[in-house]
Amino acid sequence: MMHVGRGIAVALLLAPLLVPLLVTAGAPAAWGQGATVGAGDAPIEVFSDDGIEWRRDENMYIARGNAVAIQDEDRVRGDVLVAHYRETADGGTEIWRMEARGNARIETPGQTVTGATAVYEVDTGILVVRGGPLRMETESETVTASESLEYWSGERMAVARGDARVVRANGDTVDADVLTGYFANDDADPGTGDADQGDAPGGHGLERMEAFGGVIITTAQEVVRGDRAVYDVAAGVATVDGDVTISTETDQFAGERAVMDLNTGVSTLRGGGDDDSRARALIAPQRPDNGADDDAPEAESGAD
Repeated sequence: MMHVGRGIAVALLLAPLLVPLLVTAGAPAAWGQGATVGAGDAPIEVFSDDGIEWRRDENMYIARGNAVAIQDEDRVRGDVLVAHYRETADGGTEIWRMEARGNARIETPGQTVTGATAVYEVDTGILVVRGGPLRMETESETVTASESLEYWSGERMAVARGDARVVRANGDTVDADVLTGYFANDDADPGTGDADQGDAPGGHGLERMEAFGGVIITTAQEVVRGDRAVYDVAAGVATVDGDVTISTETDQFAGERAVMDLNTGVSTLRGGGDDDSRARALIAPQRPDNGADDDAPEAESGAD
């Protein structure tokens, strides 16, 4: 194996990438708390240009035309907003599905998610935003994907699926087929959080980040490629596996696994299990510029 002297910034880039996706789950949940058929502590206002329908036989409310639902600082927008409800055993009603159809936009303080449609299933706790322009923006990063942005509340998992890309404010990027973030549960000890991990709303810290398929991590100093990447927040270790290459302005490294320890600042590149898969490095020596010496007059040979 080979130790790369300078710690690569991959893990620092992976850590906060999908944390803001967790926030998108708050808007639909808040929408379903009160709306027009549920009982919630915070009132919800719904506005639409073309009126609001109540389809009693279909157990459905529909707001059409530049519709927006507002609760506190959260907003859900769409050409059409739909709330599906059902009767409960005690004779009340509850919302079980919410939809934003056409130009869906979910806004919470500091985050905005846009797509063609957004659907939140209350029973499963799954939010899925689909269709272009599929985008999540915060002050520090922008996440895009071609298939979906998702949040699975039961698994405490956020997913950017299909040509997923994160662009950070400093210009660093992560590209992969799928980017996934896992968050701590409600019972996690708040005193064990890491300052670098970031927190989801309610203090649920990011525990693990994963990137799958065609992973490319680009910083100002290097480009790292591999088949998959995992960042363990508690350990402060990022691992990239599968045909790993690390490219800097002058040097090239290749192997099957790169392990980056943020605590020590040391990165380790390993080969495979046989001699043909050893770690490899191509290092270009940095020579001083002797151009000034070329202009010096040559010493005269011989004596007068």
